[in-house]
Amino acid sequence: QTSPVTVRCCNAVQYSYHFFKGSAAGCQRGREMSAETRVDPEDGVAYTHDELLAYYKGKYNKAAVKTYWEDTCKPVKANGKAKAKAKARGKANGKAEPKDRAKTAKAKDNGRPRRAAVVVDPYSSGKYLLIELKKRKVPIICVRSSLKLSQQFLRSHEANSLFFSEMLEFEEYDGVPALVEKLKTLPYEIVAVFGGSEPGVELADHIGNALNLATVNPLELLEARKDKAEMQECLRRHGVPAAEQFKSGKLEELLDWASKRNDWPLVAKPTGGAGSDGVYFCKCAEDLTLAHKQIIGALNPTGKTNKELALQEFLVGDEYIVDTVSYEGKHLCVAMWVYTKRKGLPWDERAIISSQNQLLDPSGEKQDTLVDYVFKVLDCVGLKYGPCHTEVMFTPRGPILVEVNARLHGLQGPRLIELATGISKATYAADTLLSRGNLFHKLYQEGRPGRYLYPRLKHCVQLVLCCGAEGYLKNSIQDTIAALNLPSIIEILPAVEKGQFISRSRDLPTSSGSVLMVHESMEQIKEDTRKIREVEESGELYAVYEEPPVGSPVLSPARRRACSNMSEEALEPRIRLDSLEKMDELWASMNSPVLEADAEDGRETEIVITVF
Repeated sequence: QTSPVTVRCCNAVQYSYHFFKGSAAGCQRGREMSAETRVDPEDGVAYTHDELLAYYKGKYNKAAVKTYWEDTCKPVKANGKAKAKAKARGKANGKAEPKDRAKTAKAKDNGRPRRAAVVVDPYSSGKYLLIELKKRKVPIICVRSSLKLSQQFLRSHEANSLFFSEMLEFEEYDGVPALVEKLKTLPYEIVAVFGGSEPGVELADHIGNALNLATVNPLELLEARKDKAEMQECLRRHGVPAAEQFKSGKLEELLDWASKRNDWPLVAKPTGGAGSDGVYFCKCAEDLTLAHKQIIGALNPTGKTNKELALQEFLVGDEYIVDTVSYEGKHLCVAMWVYTKRKGLPWDERAIISSQNQLLDPSGEKQDTLVDYVFKVLDCVGLKYGPCHTEVMFTPRGPILVEVNARLHGLQGPRLIELATGISKATYAADTLLSRGNLFHKLYQEGRPGRYLYPRLKHCVQLVLCCGAEGYLKNSIQDTIAALNLPSIIEILPAVEKGQFISRSRDLPTSSGSVLMVHESMEQIKEDTRKIREVEESGELYAVYEEPPVGSPVLSPARRRACSNMSEEALEPRIRLDSLEKMDELWASMNSPVLEADAEDGRETEIVITVF
């Protein structure tokens, strides 16, 4: 018999394993693993499971090696075992260190070193890029831009480390030139540099240009791709519709501009943040003052201190995401999404919360207008190669840019695109930066009318859960929804676990989780959505205790602030805006360990709660 165990990783992806409990089948499987050989893509040599385990002992635990063995290492034919035997024996004895082994792993093709890729900050959806590169047997050199990033990013590093052939810390080098010199000493031919997540985009551009790679974006327009105010000004200079705005770090100047404009509300955002980090909805001067206090001087998730903010007009309309990939300045649209939002809830009439994010058909009057606009935006900001994730508001005067993100779609985006259209966005990215755009050229409508229309093979919805109860969760959200046996569900991502405190949802950080849904029938997804909303509204999904059960984690400061029994002063104002892409970070911050002020010296002490 087997016992299923679900492991929830820090990147919000869940894996299910079956551990054998001494049964005859389990013993037989153990003997098969001992005798079987598989190729470790790290060096292209075949090893038994025991040999692989012996080599990685002390670096990775048994479960990680077992997963690597089963999911990544490829089985080999019987006649390939003898050839690898001597090398395997050396690996089993642990005689070679990882770096030494990497240096001997040069390809024998024409005597040239192996082609490798640099990935800067492979966090969030960057894990799908790692998987794609591993499939292509491309060695991965990880570069971390900073250790000052959000803990949610840094925690995922260890989980992804098994993919890396080399790992470099940028902060250990005296700038980009020194880092590039180190990269040149490695036994690889670096053929591509990827920004693995938002914090890594800027450094990736600098490294790629310093290495004189062909598939890089121009540094002279880097600010237009990174600075949220500069990207709007860049559009304006090229006659492309843009948001009205003012940029400054001084509160007096911001208040003066807002007062003279006298058209509230406004949106305040750090010029160089990640996604919608630190984006505030300001209805008056007091809101703007608070937003300035929260933004200026704060360390954003990219590891940099906010020095200026962009104050922009509030764009009225529906919000869209356009996922693209580019090669030699030409562009393909590979997915389009539309947000649906709920304004006003029975327990909070001021609440604005995302309801869902839905994949659109590739063509239509609105879609065609969006794609045409986004392609002009990409041309303006110098996006010539690689993936981009562009957020746009469709206003009464047409599409207006929210922001450009020169990276993959966040979270599970690449996976959802693959499930719904047949091709992962990570595949598109690797093709344009590594493979000379072979796939791109097949899809691009060169010399043909129209543009490439991605195949929508299945419908896809990311449903945001909304809780109307408050207390300590009696039952698992995941188990309750899974028991409904809904055909369209592929993954359930709860923000709160059984026994934890759950607050009434008012915005994305206080939402209770999300459900990923993919199916051939949109009607099926709608029916499954109805059933989920039904158990939400009936209270079945959110049965709670008023008092904390034994072993319940101490209420985090963020959850405590979100409680509806807090004072009205604490709840006012609710001006922060958040993006679905930031869900994992938002929920992590809501449930982060408690920091309590020490009564004697006033210092903050982290309280670690262990629940058995």
